[in-house]
Amino acid sequence: MILDAGPILYLAISALTIAVLSCCRNYWVNHSRPPLPPGPTPLPVLGNFLSLDTARPWLTFNAWRSTYGDMIYARLLSKPVLVINSEEVAKDLFEGRSSIYSDRTQSIVYEAFATDFNMGFMPYGDRWRLHRRLLHQAFRQAEIPTYHAVQIRSAHQMLFSLLQDPGNHASHFQMFILSSVLSMIYDCEAKAKDDHIVHAVTSYAEMVADGLAPAAMMLMETFPFLLQLPSWFPGAIFKRASVKCIQAGHDVKEIPFQHVKERMVNFFPRRSFIVFSVIRNGESPGFRWPIIINLPFIQTISLLRVFLLAMVLNPEVQGKAHAEINRVVGKNRLPDFNDRPALPYVEAVLRETLRWHPVTPFGVPHATTTSDVYNGYFIPKGIFRAMTHDPKKYPSPDEFKPERFLHEDGSLTSDTMSLAFGWGRRICVGRHVAEASSWIAIVNFLAFFSAHKDLDEQGMDIPVDPKFSTGFAIHPETFPCRILPRFPDAPMKTLTYLTGLNPYVDITSEFQKTNIQ
Repeated sequence: MILDAGPILYLAISALTIAVLSCCRNYWVNHSRPPLPPGPTPLPVLGNFLSLDTARPWLTFNAWRSTYGDMIYARLLSKPVLVINSEEVAKDLFEGRSSIYSDRTQSIVYEAFATDFNMGFMPYGDRWRLHRRLLHQAFRQAEIPTYHAVQIRSAHQMLFSLLQDPGNHASHFQMFILSSVLSMIYDCEAKAKDDHIVHAVTSYAEMVADGLAPAAMMLMETFPFLLQLPSWFPGAIFKRASVKCIQAGHDVKEIPFQHVKERMVNFFPRRSFIVFSVIRNGESPGFRWPIIINLPFIQTISLLRVFLLAMVLNPEVQGKAHAEINRVVGKNRLPDFNDRPALPYVEAVLRETLRWHPVTPFGVPHATTTSDVYNGYFIPKGIFRAMTHDPKKYPSPDEFKPERFLHEDGSLTSDTMSLAFGWGRRICVGRHVAEASSWIAIVNFLAFFSAHKDLDEQGMDIPVDPKFSTGFAIHPETFPCRILPRFPDAPMKTLTYLTGLNPYVDITSEFQKTNIQ
């Protein structure tokens, strides 16, 4: 049978014509607009993926900076990325042009890992504005003093835990944050690390951190079928992780929220964010927010671990901080927030800790709502953005130097390390409470403890080789250290006197006495 070649030839000519017209259009578009920012030449399909340190992509971006400058355009598999390596450029775009640079890139991973209801990942729009307004009312800078009592009590509780079990310091830092933030958000206390609320929160946080790791997100976004596989399918690790995270996300929303409802029925609830949200807006699924899993929660826990590592590696810095606390506060009480203005060196230690090893180095990418032109470069609509460290501003960036935030007379510079909390309209709404929590934990630790390298059997220092985790938020991996009280004679008695807490009484029950007015 002889086939009629006419229709086949017609289809072939049509396809060829469409392809030629498409190429001409792309050529015209590319040559009629300003060029894209410079960057490494991408490979077909893979883009620049093979050149990337997928575990720590920020290291690759920093390395590219010397070749391509402050703005780098790259493609990671199917995703375009514009990397900004300059605070000046970041301010120009995220603050000066915030109306088009305040969106978030949307990803199938957010829903799959139960983060689509988190304000930090919401697209720019009315829903985000509602959440932002409510959170701002509760956590703007003027409101932070109302939370000081809870933060101080949580810091004192942390000191007792460190004194009794210094080797488990990472867990104690975590409980410090949970104790204060659960109280502020839900009027709920973290009773112990095996408490069902604490377990729900920590499990969810760990799953989200793994699921939103840059390499994992790129794979799931490029190959979405990985999230469609049945969970029993061999190798369906992303799907199984998604199923677990969705259940954990449900628990972390519902369990604390039900606690609030019960207290509102049976007791007169203390001031908390959820209580006032329910009173103002009524019971709505939109207000079962896992607020405590937002960036401030993750950042503060990791920040304290970075701080401890810095003190172990830099005993001279720790000595200067001890001397300042001794001079300003003395040894008959522990520091409180009234002492903060008189402790500039401790403040500089906090800022340098934020700078030295950013705990969310990749951040949450911004996205444009429309295309733009900046410094002669074309920035397409919807392009991803990331912010990395700016070594021009901080010479010898690998060294821990609090003095870079101090004038010669010892006063603080105007650099507050706002970089750690984002830019423009998407700046972290919980930054003030997170910063206050970090400061009170650090200053109380320094007032009562000193951190040192661990000793081997011959009494020699064991070298510390810092290694960091990977993922959405990073922290130092476990390292040997000694946490010693600065009051070697009867430290428990001294701590009891300084805090006013009785270690032989359940500290949690004592904690219940604190009421945010």
